[in-house]
Amino acid sequence: MGGVTRWKDETLGSISAAPPLPLVVFFGIFMMLMFLAAYSEFKERVERSKMEFRFALMLLPVAAILVVNMMLLRRRLWLYIVGARRPVYGAAADEGSSPWGLMLVLCLLLVMVYYQKSFQSAWFRL
Repeated sequence: MGGVTRWKDETLGSISAAPPLPLVVFFGIFMMLMFLAAYSEFKERVERSKMEFRFALMLLPVAAILVVNMMLLRRRLWLYIVGARRPVYGAAADEGSSPWGLMLVLCLLLVMVYYQKSFQSAWFRL
């Protein structure tokens, strides 16, 4: 039993001894260099993802227009295949059309013109 406690005391005594100062300095410099290398790669990835996100935001309105156009084309194609009657355009012109679509487009255009500078400065920084 005495040999086990002596071995335990020697092991704990060697662990509690402070490491040499050059080893601590070397380890600190090594960790700092590793951190700086990882941080620069991280910053590069963040900047690249920001650019990709801005590009996706630029393409979003075009994609929305294409999706709406495809939905309308599919509806027309489905109505043609089913054999539904074509709408009479003369009767709709006599009744007049709803101005809500035009008003929505005009409001969207006004908002885009009003916030043009802030969008340009946020999306297209030099």
